[in-house]
Amino acid sequence: MTYDLHVTKRHASILAVLLMIALILVVYWPVQSYDFINYDDHGYVTSNSLVSTEFTSDSLLKMFRNDYLGNWHPLTMLSHMLDWKLFGPRAGGHHWTNVVIHIFNTILIFLLLRTLTGALWRSAFVAVLFAIHPINVESVAWISERKNVLSTFFWIVTMLFYVWYVRFPNWQKYLLVVISFALGLMSKPMLVTLPFTLLLLDYWPLGRMNTKQYYKNQASEITNFTLRKKTIPFLFMEKVPLFILSAIFSCVTFFAQKNVGAVLSLQFFPLSSRLANAVISYGLYIRKMFWPFDLAVFYPVNYNMSLWQVVLSILLLIVITVSVCIYFRKLPYLFMGWLWYLGTLVPVIGIVQIGNQAMADRYAYIPFIGLFIILTWGLSDVLKKRFSLKITSIAVLSITIGLTIVSCRQVQYWHNTFTLFSHALNVTQNNSVAHSNVAGELLMQGRANEAMIHCEKALLLNPYDYNTLVRTAKAYELLGENNKAIDALRLAIEVNPGYAKAYNDLCILLLRAGKVEDAMKIYSKAVELNSNKDNLELQYNFGNVLAMQGHYADAIIHYAQALRIQPQNAVAHNNLAILLLREGKTDDALKHFREAVRLQPKFASAHYQLALILKQKGLIEEADHHYREAICINSEYKDIEKKK
Repeated sequence: MTYDLHVTKRHASILAVLLMIALILVVYWPVQSYDFINYDDHGYVTSNSLVSTEFTSDSLLKMFRNDYLGNWHPLTMLSHMLDWKLFGPRAGGHHWTNVVIHIFNTILIFLLLRTLTGALWRSAFVAVLFAIHPINVESVAWISERKNVLSTFFWIVTMLFYVWYVRFPNWQKYLLVVISFALGLMSKPMLVTLPFTLLLLDYWPLGRMNTKQYYKNQASEITNFTLRKKTIPFLFMEKVPLFILSAIFSCVTFFAQKNVGAVLSLQFFPLSSRLANAVISYGLYIRKMFWPFDLAVFYPVNYNMSLWQVVLSILLLIVITVSVCIYFRKLPYLFMGWLWYLGTLVPVIGIVQIGNQAMADRYAYIPFIGLFIILTWGLSDVLKKRFSLKITSIAVLSITIGLTIVSCRQVQYWHNTFTLFSHALNVTQNNSVAHSNVAGELLMQGRANEAMIHCEKALLLNPYDYNTLVRTAKAYELLGENNKAIDALRLAIEVNPGYAKAYNDLCILLLRAGKVEDAMKIYSKAVELNSNKDNLELQYNFGNVLAMQGHYADAIIHYAQALRIQPQNAVAHNNLAILLLREGKTDDALKHFREAVRLQPKFASAHYQLALILKQKGLIEEADHHYREAICINSEYKDIEKKK
């Protein structure tokens, strides 16, 4: 008996999608047991009081009003907020959300290219490269890069809506393009180059531009529809609303970054150096596509770039660009893919320098799609002419297996902050950020002497780094050298007076030294400087100090402010209730004690205080319940009652 095995294009597409999902799960399966990274994850998620608050109209509005770490991306923050409701502080759930979005992005890239070109297996291979290339590990395995995977989702959805629009033009479909583009920009403003990329789609593979193309396979690739030719001015005018959105979000992002001091001044990093770094980075990204074995979470800027590096990078870019232009009609995918790569990297290539990184793996998440298209379509043209299908299949399989193995290894470095930055130290040079973060992890383990070695190396490279100074102070504190710790914290405050961490740490050391008045002055200054920021720790600690000094009315104000920032803080509710009770505001105190035990059912002292108030009010049965709860949690309260 013989069977006629007939695989339709639909079945082949389903098979390709299942393969992509399987590859992604193989690579990223371990992340479910990984930790948060103490590098942006705390700012976006674990220490962000707004993320852990309840869904209310006020909290949702705050998401749209605030810029987090210099970024305005409310949709991304809403996704973090939803994750916290689902998974709480369990990092594995947050990681899985990134992985799931990456799966959707991979499938959507396949569907987009499949729809545009009709080339099933080439579209699938581009999607596979996107799915498992090691350079994309940073975007997927780093919870803070939710903005990257989420914005890319809307990037591809916008393109799919655009294809739908150009096939059957009307204003409703165009409105969907605009809305999905706006949602993408609210996830991450790097999408500002999308209108230019749509123009590239107009050239190839849509073929809407009124230019001649001689690619012999072009006609057969667009299988489902043909489009009318349009003039280039018309295609530009068609995208004016999108260009306007790009301009608005570019300005918003620039000022948000500038407000937090993330935009590097030309005085420290002149334009000539930025241009040199940009051309070198363009070349290095290409190198990392073919040789992804030295990837790091942070690449420090090289302020002493050699001339030969710049010249070689410029020559590489010129040679590729000239070659692409020569074949832009015969092989239009070269032109489209190359300009996609060059153009989508522009916002993050460093002309406007944000931070001290020379480049970043996460920046390649979208741009590499252009290079993957060039690689896939180019290899297909070459291999079809010179080799058999069997040899071509072996080559594709070898690339897939090789990238999967390298990506699996790269994912392992993201297990925790220590493994991540230790690896960065191994593959980069003069990396002050990596030294500083390794020091931070060593301090959490109480290994102060080892941490101090890394702090000293970091300060040697960057003497005025705020985070390193704070960590140095902590190392001195653990080593018993409090005066040196105080000096380091005072310098940190001079470097960045807008950050609250150094103020808190400094005041704690001053209080230990009995310098209460000095601590009060510093807290007062910190609150004044951070009046426009929601800093829970600052408000809460200042309330504690004021209460210790008998300034109850002022302490109440700061406890209330802390609860405005984080309404679920049971200890703040308890402390506020105690002060309200002192001020004779029994009903208000009762309300906050009730909230404290609701949020933290094992809060013995809150149960006991609540029992006392309820007894005074004649609510004996309820008072007995809370009294019994207090005794169950802490038997000492039974002795307290006996002494009374």
